Amino acid sequence: MPLPPEELEEFLADPRMAHFATVDAKGRPRVRPIWYLWRQGAFWFTTRLEARHTGRDVTAGSTASISIASEDRPYRAVIARGEVDVVGKDEALLWDISSRYGERAARAWLAGAMKEPDRTVLRLVPRHLLSWDYGRGDSRRQNQGESMRTAL
Repeated sequence: MPLPPEELEEFLADPRMAHFATVDAKGRPRVRPIWYLWRQGAFWFTTRLEARHTGRDVTAGSTASISIASEDRPYRAVIARGEVDVVGKDEALLWDISSRYGERAARAWLAGAMKEPDRTVLRLVPRHLLSWDYGRGDSRRQNQGESMRTAL
């Protein structure tokens, strides 16, 4: 069964890495670990539009899929897919994203990020969202064909 709304919120509040997947101009998939923030039904990320493949793929029109998983058993995970909006350089959002991974390091990172001309925030509102908790038998349910689609 998909994670209930309150468990989904709690799971996404933990500072895990998201694995962010796009497709490049030649149709090849790319996946990279990336910081994220879950807020108000959207995933927020940061990248550079020119210096990083992530930004170039998004500006070229690629949709994205993300995967966020626990590292300990019983495994829980969220997979989302959707269009990506380029928000622009927003210092408050950059702080909110980066400080989840440690405030001291975020201060140093943010000072440099604000000097990068192509630094931006991305927003993905999931069109599709899947979630599961193998501690509740979701592996067996998936093997039986049960959907893990999560209500948005």
